[in-house]
Amino acid sequence: MPVQVNIFLLLFGCLQGIFLSVVLLKKKVHRNGYFFLVAYLAVMILQITLKVMSKIWLMNNLLPLYFLSYQFPLLYGPLVYLYIKQFLSKTPFKQFDILHFLPFLIVVSYFILGDAYAKTPFILMPFFEPVQRMIIELVSLFIYHILAWKYWLNYQEVKDFSSDIKKLQLSWLRQFIIISLFVCSLVTVIIFLMYEWFPYNQNIRFGFIALTLFIYWISYCAWNQPQIFTVIHGFAHANGGGVEKIPKLIAYKPAKKYSNSGLSEEEIKLIVAKLGEAMEKQRLYLDPEITMDKLAEIINCSRHHLSQVLNGGLQKSFYDYLNACRVEEAKILLSDIARANYKISSIAYDAGFNSLSAFNEVFKKLTGVTPSQYRKHPAEQSRKQRV
Repeated sequence: MPVQVNIFLLLFGCLQGIFLSVVLLKKKVHRNGYFFLVAYLAVMILQITLKVMSKIWLMNNLLPLYFLSYQFPLLYGPLVYLYIKQFLSKTPFKQFDILHFLPFLIVVSYFILGDAYAKTPFILMPFFEPVQRMIIELVSLFIYHILAWKYWLNYQEVKDFSSDIKKLQLSWLRQFIIISLFVCSLVTVIIFLMYEWFPYNQNIRFGFIALTLFIYWISYCAWNQPQIFTVIHGFAHANGGGVEKIPKLIAYKPAKKYSNSGLSEEEIKLIVAKLGEAMEKQRLYLDPEITMDKLAEIINCSRHHLSQVLNGGLQKSFYDYLNACRVEEAKILLSDIARANYKISSIAYDAGFNSLSAFNEVFKKLTGVTPSQYRKHPAEQSRKQRV
């Protein structure tokens, strides 16, 4: 492969990585862990950039940064682990987590405070001796990816998922961990071989194209399955104000007593009132993982009684009821001028839907128009529905 082609492909990977990072940051993704994913991409972008630049120029002008690039694999493992952990557990970053980057920070401190041309201290020799450095980096990569895999595995075994979007995200995370381990290990070995074989057999640098392919794979998944990187603005503002209160969605009609039911008419009214209050104040329909069991627990009634009230009292199934609430939320979001540039898919996920196709189908069924048509003339569509 000609050197020019290799540089061309690496530059495309670098530009795509920058674009993907900007998109994630611009969307202000409200999900723990994405900071570490962006940092992970940033390290890869810098790794690619340094391989595109002239080695002789780097050694003459940016020698500390050039030497530091050999230590970048020490960052990949911790960033992947913290990304998976934060994404799944939603726990905040703690000061203790900085210790995961301690080996890299020690080397950075040496470059900042020490003399790059002086003899390397004995304690730091393993980080600069090629074979030992490669072994340390590979061990670090395997340990942290295994920890990430175990965290993912434990989370999957413990949780009972009813949400398609969560299943999709977990499936993607599994693929991400596996591919990341392969790509990062490959890059680590290539760095070692380039150093050992210099100035011969430098065609091995073509292996860095794996970083480009990996970045494009992440970008393709984000484009083809945006649910993986769901942005739920409603959750971010639910407790902070600034979001319109959704109008009460329940119009209660006295219903006949459920056959073979122990519920009286007063008890049915009470459950309906609790349900309406919970939906109006807590906006539970925004949670794409809400289940009947969880909802029953929140309003303090049994799952069986809640099912009776929904089907007998409100004449709706559990999912029909939730989708009706979500469509009302979507109508508010579509009418919001501040969200005029939001994609329809983003509106769908913000309203609690798991997929764009389901959103389009349900919205048209309940309103008679598509979300795009409603967005163009929201006032007119609302007037037609009232008539």
